[in-house]
Parts: sequence; structure tokens; C-alpha cells
Amino acid sequence: MKVCMVSTTHRPTDGRIFQKEARSLAKAHTVTVIAPGATAETTTEEQVRIVTVQQPGSFALHPITLLRVFRECWRQDADVYHCHEPDALLIGMALRVLRGKRVIYDVHEHWPTEIPFDLHVAQGSRLQRVLTAIVDPLELFLARRADGTIAVSDSVAERFRDAGLDPVIIANYSIADLEIPCTPRREGKRILYMAGNMQAFHGIRECILAVSQVFSRHPDASLTLVGNVRDDVGAIVPDEHTRERIHTTGFLPYRRMYETLGAGEIGLLVFQPAYYNISIGLPNKLFDYMLVGLPVVASDFPEIRNVVNDAGCGILVDPTDIGAIADAVTYLLENPDEARQMGENGRRAIEQRYNWGRMETSLLALYRNLNGEAPVSGRPAEPASEEGLQ
Repeated sequence: MKVCMVSTTHRPTDGRIFQKEARSLAKAHTVTVIAPGATAETTTEEQVRIVTVQQPGSFALHPITLLRVFRECWRQDADVYHCHEPDALLIGMALRVLRGKRVIYDVHEHWPTEIPFDLHVAQGSRLQRVLTAIVDPLELFLARRADGTIAVSDSVAERFRDAGLDPVIIANYSIADLEIPCTPRREGKRILYMAGNMQAFHGIRECILAVSQVFSRHPDASLTLVGNVRDDVGAIVPDEHTRERIHTTGFLPYRRMYETLGAGEIGLLVFQPAYYNISIGLPNKLFDYMLVGLPVVASDFPEIRNVVNDAGCGILVDPTDIGAIADAVTYLLENPDEARQMGENGRRAIEQRYNWGRMETSLLALYRNLNGEAPVSGRPAEPASEEGLQ
């Protein structure tokens, strides 16, 4: 089949869309990714054709992006349009009506709460409630008419199940066969925090303030922020001596990102409960830390809690409590054997359970089902052996 991955907001080489799903589908199908970017261009990478449409500088011009994405989707004349946002799903449904195409809806977020946040609408405001009330039924209405639905987690899938749908769970597990460096016996005090574009809800302020407390007891420790930092670090920590031990990398290519993580000792994941979508989230950063064998200090949210407790790979904290974050980091620094064991537990859990190989099996099965080749349930395939699929 000819498959077209459609995104209206994600980067063309997004970790889930391109690195995982598109590359997996390319093993059995012809795959094109259409997504916005700084310039309009067409390239081929890892047997996947990438078509980038130029994105206007202002979000107010987002309808222009939608029109350009629709135009490129029309030109592709694919068999299946795999849509990654509600407005991408709207494009897919237009192609279904106009040209009889099949559509898959891939739900990454709880969009009824994510969209108002992205539009900078105050949480709890009347406008936020109105937008949520509009997005919720509209998204479900469109999803019911898709040929298949995917959800990133059980929490995200819940409202679709309540509406009578049975999404296939394709989680953002890490790719376990990348030959990523994993140092079993780490020596040092390099603390890492990673996010694509660090915003307030990522807990960047809480992270920096907590680690600043750790520095007073461990002056040889450091913090590396992996990703684009939007906050002013100097405004959060005015002390110059402390700032000297906080490093930023900016956005890193996929491989370089893992190499940077692999050189660390502790991974922080202290997302804040700013709104509902964050509270039920299961960030792929957690699995990336586990893949390189880092013990984690993570927000005590339901989906994160399930993984950390199951794997025994870290310490859960109230992400709003700076002292609790600092205490957890200090504990791992002062108990290196236990920290090392947590890191090894996380790595083992990736190899045996939380690896992309399992998700790839479910994704390919879903596409076989579109051709009537095999049934597929809404649950991911279980690993074929104790070592899992890699």
C-alpha cells in the first residue's frame, strides 16, 4: 500500500511519526511523510519520502499550513492517510469523501485540553471550557468515521473507548536495537533533563531550582538541559557560579541525543500538572532515559507511575515540590549502587517489554487488517519470548 503520514504541527522527522511509525511501515509499504517546516522541500531518508510544506511564521496563519498540507496530500494519491492531529484528521476525512481514501487516526494527546493550552487560553476560563466542549465531540465524530484508531496510551484511549471505539495502543516505547551506548558503571554527577522545547509545564524552573540545592551538597555535580530552552536560566538562577554548572545543548539530532544521554548519570522528568493532558501523559523521554540505563526522578503521574513501579527504575516525586526533587537526586548521587541497579532495571525493562519492536508488530498488524489479511485487537502484541522483540 501507499501510506501517507499527515501532520499539521509536528516536525517532519518527529520521533514518533518518522523515526518509529514511518520507518516501521516502510518495511512493508511505500511511505511518505507530509509535515510543516521552515521551507518547502522533498527528500528521502531511511526509505521514507519526506515532503515539507512551508509553514508561515505566525500561528494565526495556520489555515494556510492546512491548505498546503491538503494540497500535498491530494498530490500523493495514497491508499491510506495516517493522521496525527484533529485538523490532520479533518484533511483525511475530506480525502475520504472526495476520493474514497482510507484514514487512520493516531491520537498522541488529549486534544480537548491540549488545543486550548496551545492557543494560550487560560486554564479554567470560560473560553477554555467552550473550546474543550467543541473539540471533544468533533474529534470523536471524525474518529468514528476513520478506518482505524491508534492511541499512545490507555489514558488517551479512554474517552474513545467510552465512545464505542477500540483504539490500538501504539506507545512511544524506545527503539531497543539502535546500538545506543549504555554505560553500566557510571562514575560522575552529571544530571540530565530533556524536552524538545522546554516550557513551563516541563518543569524547567523546578528542575533548575532543585538541582541548585543539590549543588550545595555536591559541588562537583552539573546539569545538562537537552533541547531548546525557552526560559531564561539566568533569571531562574541569578548566581553566576551556579549557572556555570548548567549547560544547554539546544535541539540535537536523534543519534546525538542518545549519545548525550548515555554520558549522564541521572535523568529528570518533572512535568508539572498544568492541565489534564500533561497529568495523563506518558512522555517518550522516560523510555529514552531507560534505554541508556539512567535511573530517573519522575513526576508521580498515573501512566509514569505504572512504568517506573513496574520496572523499578527510579524515584517518583511530587513535581511541584522542589525539595522533594532535590532530595531524590541527592539520594541517587549518594547511593550509587542503588542508582546503578535502577538504571540496569530500566534498560532490562526496555529490552523485555517497553521496546518499539512490540509496537511495530501491532502497527503492521493494523495495516494488514486494512487489507483484510488478519484481525487485530486494541491491545499491543505480547512479546514472543522473555527477551521481547527488538
